[in-house]
Amino acid sequence: MLSDKIKSVTLTTIIFLVLSFVYEMPHWLIQKPCSVHVWRQSDCASYALNYFQNERGFFSPQVHHRHAIDGATCSEFPIIYYTASKLYKWFGFNDYYIRWINYLILYAALIAVTLTSVIVINNLILATFPAVLLMMSCIIMYYGSNFLPDVPALSCALIGFYFFVKHSKSTRDSDIYIAIFFSVLAALLKISSAILFIVIALFVIYQRLIKKNLLYSRAHIFIIFSGFLTVFMWLIFVKVYNEMGQYFGNLQGTMGIWLTDKNTILYIIQRTFTEWMPAMVSYKIWWFLVPVILYVIFHWKKLNEIFTFFLPFVALACICYLLAFFAVFNVHDYYFINVFCFPVLLSIAFFHIIEQQLSVKQLRIFFALSFILFIMCAEDTRAQFLFRRYDQGWNSVPPQGFYGIEQYLRSLGIDRNTLIYSPSDPTTNVSLYLSNNPGWTNLFGTTVADAKSRGAQYMLIESSLLEQDSFKEYKEYIIGEHKGILIVKL
Repeated sequence: MLSDKIKSVTLTTIIFLVLSFVYEMPHWLIQKPCSVHVWRQSDCASYALNYFQNERGFFSPQVHHRHAIDGATCSEFPIIYYTASKLYKWFGFNDYYIRWINYLILYAALIAVTLTSVIVINNLILATFPAVLLMMSCIIMYYGSNFLPDVPALSCALIGFYFFVKHSKSTRDSDIYIAIFFSVLAALLKISSAILFIVIALFVIYQRLIKKNLLYSRAHIFIIFSGFLTVFMWLIFVKVYNEMGQYFGNLQGTMGIWLTDKNTILYIIQRTFTEWMPAMVSYKIWWFLVPVILYVIFHWKKLNEIFTFFLPFVALACICYLLAFFAVFNVHDYYFINVFCFPVLLSIAFFHIIEQQLSVKQLRIFFALSFILFIMCAEDTRAQFLFRRYDQGWNSVPPQGFYGIEQYLRSLGIDRNTLIYSPSDPTTNVSLYLSNNPGWTNLFGTTVADAKSRGAQYMLIESSLLEQDSFKEYKEYIIGEHKGILIVKL
């Protein structure tokens, strides 16, 4: 059994490395926040940098934007940012450490998915297919090598699910405790990644209290509820901490379809079909979704008890999630990441059934056709990556002059604690993070007068904006320029 695991893990690792080069990951893994959703990327990177240079405590996260008081705010559990800040301290500052951490977590999740498959699927090649399908997703691979917590949260949930399935075979308490640990961590990183944790809790309660299955003890139920209590306490902390800091830069609730007008609903549906779905996975795979679901339902009795319980509940939870966060899909593709737990479970179930249904000869044909499909889908995913890298529509914000501007500001005698105003920036932290100066942007309607009254000493502005009436008076106070970004003394 151990050798089988090693073979499947090795194959998954090789495919992961090959696809990493196909998708040009060596390029992405050394980038500052850029491309799609640079806004949220900069928020995440700002947490880590402020931890490092301001020596903030773990429970005192901070960003560069001074919208309210001093930028003290939080959303997701900041363990990744805090870890990155320690790497900055030990090895010197490189903000792409966050990318590396997240990519390693994704790799661990792919291995966990493979090991889960090995428990259920005997064929070593088939056992790698669920992880390979996950690697076919541009959204998973792109955000998995990024600053956002969504893929790490999903990854922790999948790792937790592996240990939960493993416990059903090993019966060791340590496995279920590890499963709960990773499930709680997933929910802390992104509360919407608690889907698998919730279903794990329902399954354990059902097995223990209804079926009287002694494999699951009251101690397990207690630990699970302790996990939920931990998540709840974190949410309370976030609410109180943000209220104290008066900063609400990240979504702290739902944006349901019931709050969305008809035109926006139609726009989101249209954008989902034309942009989000191809980014999630190639249409060549989408066409198989409904037939695969029907096939699994038709062969339902061939699945073990865990999958017959989990699949319908996870599907229902994902539908509820999509409806509860529907309005965010107008611009946020990464919110779809949380529902990938369902296709992962579905694919494991499907390949388990395929293994039982096909003869050896038929399996060889299936492997050959799957290999061709995977190559075609990898080409589609690569095209999505190239789009995110080169399409000017995605890369027009922020202005390129902000990249590398920090060193120029220091050469002008502007230290990193000096407050600045960036009217060219409609985001929370992009230009502030790249400049590594606290201050204000144009996001919340802050004017130059507002910024000056709150202590801003310099303004970073695109040269074209200086022709506007509200900025003309500052032309004579220009003290420098960096690639189209003017530095103005206020």
